[in-house]
Amino acid sequence: MELIVGDIVRIKGNFQVQNAPEVEWPECYGQVGVIVDLLHAASTLPLANVMVLGEVDQFYIDELEKVNESR
Repeated sequence: MELIVGDIVRIKGNFQVQNAPEVEWPECYGQVGVIVDLLHAASTLPLANVMVLGEVDQFYIDELEKVNESR
């Protein structure tokens, strides 16, 4: 799945992350947001800055599900 800035995504998270005690924002899981920036660090998995629930936060690409497939 290729994601680009402007794509509408659902924050699906991942089972291990959702149940971890350090999760600070569980309300975002299952919500829809918009990718505002893609980050590609050499030492980590690709990340995306996503505007969701009126705030921007970082999510791993594998935590996101593209909603607007026709794009």
